[in-house]
Amino acid sequence: MRRAQNTSGSRAVVARTQASSSNRYRIHVIDRAAQILDSFGFEHQELSVSEIGAKTHLHRSTAHRILMALEYNDLIQQNPENGKYRLGIKLFRLGHQAVSHLNLREICRSFLNRVMEETKETVHLAVLDEDQVLYLDKVEGPHALRMPSRVGRRIPTYCTSLGKAMLSCFDDQEVKNILRVQVLRPYTANTVKTLNQLLTDLRMIRKRGYAVDNEEIEIGLRCVGAPIKDYSGIMVGAISVAAPSARLSSPKISTIGRLVVATAEEISEKLGYEKAIKAKAQ
Repeated sequence: MRRAQNTSGSRAVVARTQASSSNRYRIHVIDRAAQILDSFGFEHQELSVSEIGAKTHLHRSTAHRILMALEYNDLIQQNPENGKYRLGIKLFRLGHQAVSHLNLREICRSFLNRVMEETKETVHLAVLDEDQVLYLDKVEGPHALRMPSRVGRRIPTYCTSLGKAMLSCFDDQEVKNILRVQVLRPYTANTVKTLNQLLTDLRMIRKRGYAVDNEEIEIGLRCVGAPIKDYSGIMVGAISVAAPSARLSSPKISTIGRLVVATAEEISEKLGYEKAIKAKAQ
C-alpha cells in the first residue's frame, strides 16, 4: 500500500512540475487573443464585441482592446456596415502557407527517398522563409554526414545550394530586396563576399538549372540543389543532395545536378507546373 501511495505521490509531483513548466511559457494576452480568434467559425463568421466577450468570458473592454491589436496586425477586420468583427485575410495567407508546406512535404517524400536510394547521400527539402532557407524535410543516406541540418532549422541563402537555387528564380532586383538586411558573412574562404558575386553565380545557375554549394558554408561539404515550382510557375521550394567533398567530387557534380534537376521538375509537374509555362518564361 505504501508503495502505491509513493507512486501516486510521484505522479502528482511530475504532473505539477509539467504544469508549472508549461505555464512558464504562457503569455496571458496571447492566450486571450487565441481565445478570441477561436471564437470565430463557419456558423459565427462575424461577431460583435459583446458576443466575443460572452464566448471568451472576457470583459468587454479587454476584448475590445485585444481586437484593436489584432485589427492593427490585419488578423481581424471590422465590418464598417454593422461594426462586427471577422477574421482577417492575413490569417488566410498564413493558413494557406502552412497547408502548402505540409502538402509539399507529403508530395516530395517519395521523391526524396528515391534520390537517396540512387545517390546513397542525404537529401533535403527546403522552402524560402523571408531571407533564410527553412529545412522542411530530410532523408539521411546510409553514410555518416557531419552536417547540422535538421527539419525546422534556418540557414543562409547566399552560401547554400538550396538557397541559391531558390534565389535563382528571382531577378536581380528581387534578390537585392530579399537580402537587403542580410550581411554576407564569410563562413569559409569559398563563401561569396559581395552581392555582385552572388548575382553572377545566380545567372550561371539559371543557365544550367542547378546550384552548387562548393564548401561555402562548411569545409569538406558539397551540396547540389534545384528549385521546385507550382502550377503557376512560382518557386515554392528546393531539393538538394549533400555529401562530403571526397564523395561528391567535381566530375560527379554535373551527374548529381542532372538528377536533382530532373527530380525537381518531376515534383513541379506533380504540383501542376507545365513545361509550356517554363518555355514561355524563358
